[in-house]
Amino acid sequence: MKTPGAITSFASAAAIACAASGAPLAVEFKSAANLGATAIDQNGTSFTVGGMSGIVRVQGNEYAAIQNNSNRIAKINIVLGADGAITSAQIKPGTGGGLTLAQSSDFEDIAFPGIAQNRVRISEESVPEIREYNFTTGAFVRAIPRPAIYANRRSNFGLESLSLNRTQWSMWSCNEEALTVDGALSTSSTGTLVRILKYANDLSTPGPIAQYAYLTDPVHSTFVSGSRSGVSQVVCLPNGKLLVLERSFALTLAFYQTRIYEVDVSGATDVSGLATLVGTAYTRAAKRLLYTGEQTNFEGLCLGPKLASGGYAIIGVIDDDDPISVNRVVSFRLTGDVDSTCPADLNEDGMVDDADFIRFARSYDLLLDPVGDLNLDEATDDEDFVVFATAYERLLCP
Repeated sequence: MKTPGAITSFASAAAIACAASGAPLAVEFKSAANLGATAIDQNGTSFTVGGMSGIVRVQGNEYAAIQNNSNRIAKINIVLGADGAITSAQIKPGTGGGLTLAQSSDFEDIAFPGIAQNRVRISEESVPEIREYNFTTGAFVRAIPRPAIYANRRSNFGLESLSLNRTQWSMWSCNEEALTVDGALSTSSTGTLVRILKYANDLSTPGPIAQYAYLTDPVHSTFVSGSRSGVSQVVCLPNGKLLVLERSFALTLAFYQTRIYEVDVSGATDVSGLATLVGTAYTRAAKRLLYTGEQTNFEGLCLGPKLASGGYAIIGVIDDDDPISVNRVVSFRLTGDVDSTCPADLNEDGMVDDADFIRFARSYDLLLDPVGDLNLDEATDDEDFVVFATAYERLLCP
């Protein structure tokens, strides 16, 4: 039985948890590690690991990577050093090191709502839609509605990304390149306009609540058939901002270019009411470059654990569906003002009130549910209760 501890004894810890450093975000590449090519699913069937297009942290050192144009998930054990460099990475051995889903489709990214729910959500590019599956059996659970405007997606440029924020109150996705109603594909001289999609997630059925226009950079060099410069990944950060991974392919010595941006939608127009982004007035999401490099066919990115040296790890996955890319994972160190200034505000309304208490209590009862894990130790327990209670008494976020 869990018993709340003394609130006052943890007041200073709560204050630290709610403090903001104010330092700008920075991304530093740390390392890469090649992976094997075989996993064994929940039924004991071996399958080839390849075409990994999205990755998510499950718990501890375990990650899950979705394979495109298939029905397979590979589970990967990744151990990191204090600075975020990969010390070991391997596909989880034995039965259950992979998962075969009940459906096969053009899956592109993966999100994990937590051990307590035992489900994964996957963005599907061709319909497009977001689907949910049982993380043990692979059984289909449900499809999550998306706005009708995304039916105008171009072939192979649909919902490429998926990410849950720390409290899981919101979920985010994005099309890779412009919808047919929103403008042209990227070229060597111009980027492409996409819609970053926000869901309200703390509902029995998550629903879309906002869309924000985002302009990618142009293709980084000479344009050839198949060139692109689009959004490969959106990652939610605890501070409410986003990381956006842009992937560019061109005819040059470095065929691929990877760009990671800090993105802020707080000043952007909600364009969900606009039938087109062509010839209409709106404010785009703001972006700031954090990293540029050549990581071949870099498709997936997720937030990793806090690091002993400070900051967070971010973990990426390479899609080997071309002659020069290979199965591998990469790591970066993310530093700066990453954490929320008010982690107990679980529904992001600027207050810590009864609505947050109800959601925290549900997470506390589940123990392993990540929503109430305010101190990020992978359990919702008495220490989190103390942080929450202190914030609850203050009511308003700083």
